[in-house]
Amino acid sequence: MKKIVLASTLILFLSVGAANAQPCPLEGQKPCPKMEQKCQKPPMSPEMKAKMEQKKAEFDKKLGLTDEQKTKIEQVRKDGFEKMKPVMDQIKAKKDEIKTIRENGSLTQADANAKVQALHKEIGELKAQAREIKKQNMQDFEAILTDKQKKTLEKMKQEGRKEFAKKQKAKKIGEYNGRPMPPHHPAIQPLDAPALETK
Repeated sequence: MKKIVLASTLILFLSVGAANAQPCPLEGQKPCPKMEQKCQKPPMSPEMKAKMEQKKAEFDKKLGLTDEQKTKIEQVRKDGFEKMKPVMDQIKAKKDEIKTIRENGSLTQADANAKVQALHKEIGELKAQAREIKKQNMQDFEAILTDKQKKTLEKMKQEGRKEFAKKQKAKKIGEYNGRPMPPHHPAIQPLDAPALETK
């Protein structure tokens, strides 16, 4: 049951998040071709699909969902995907625009920075929209559940948060799934290392 909770939200809205594969270099860095290839999500393998279906079945069983509830939940998921896709498309388009600006040598540094900054602001607003869509989707999902199922879901969420915190703690001390991490692993930082800046 360790991973059931985290999988619950994941399964419900998996297709929403997977609508667009995003490149993953840090902001301000120009990705090398190898990195771009690596960061694009490959199509889901049959094994991964089977695993996701198994997690979904475990989740449904744990909550005790009826066939009617499953049908309604599937509709909520589809509605969420339809609302989320245009937002994710816009985010991708703006990220592509930033990449083009950075590669364009005709703009002055000041002009390029101003345009990139404006685009980052727009991306932030779009991400806020995406969070609202996810929040509304979760509310619509929970509205389908009985009081007993809601209590079970809350318990599952709490267990999922504990499991997540446990993994984060393990990363900090240099272990993951009970195995030591290699010394070069990015999760292992010296205690006196400066904190990484985040945008």
